[in-house]
Amino acid sequence: MDVSKKKTEELLQYGIESFLKNRFDKAEMFFSLVLSKEPTNRIARFGVVCIDAIEDGMIEAKDMFSVFVFSSEEQQKAIEELFEKYQDGSSYVDGDVDYLYDLLSLYNVKATSVGEDLYLSKVEPDRNRGVNTNMLLGRVYEKMGDYSKAIDYLAKAVRMKPFDENLRKELFNIVNKKKNSDEK
Repeated sequence: MDVSKKKTEELLQYGIESFLKNRFDKAEMFFSLVLSKEPTNRIARFGVVCIDAIEDGMIEAKDMFSVFVFSSEEQQKAIEELFEKYQDGSSYVDGDVDYLYDLLSLYNVKATSVGEDLYLSKVEPDRNRGVNTNMLLGRVYEKMGDYSKAIDYLAKAVRMKPFDENLRKELFNIVNKKKNSDEK
């Protein structure tokens, strides 16, 4: 991996971390730097769009960004399309509304219509936000190959939710990945 690519990934990590800590000004700076080097970077591009939406009063964009980071490319395209329609205030035909609700339910996002306005919110209670943020950051670092940071964040999540067997297995798997990569 060349130095430029590694630096771009580092900037993206900082952008994601800043975004999740509600430091949107800092996140936007990091995302802009990523986009100056990689104009097609989906995560940085969507991060900037979400920050703009948050500044316009659409606070649910924060949760949509969290979902977007771990979605497949196909899911990311669907989320971008949905988000653009929602932001533009395009009117939905009945089929689109059904599709919207189905898509959101896959990601534990609740959609509520009030008149012509649509409101998005996460289904889980706020007390889990720390757990979810730590899990999200742990998975981001794992994807980027930084197993030490992934372990740090997932360990925090496990301490907050000690009886979650799936979370403990996830942490154990990353510890094994780190061990195997250290042995090489």
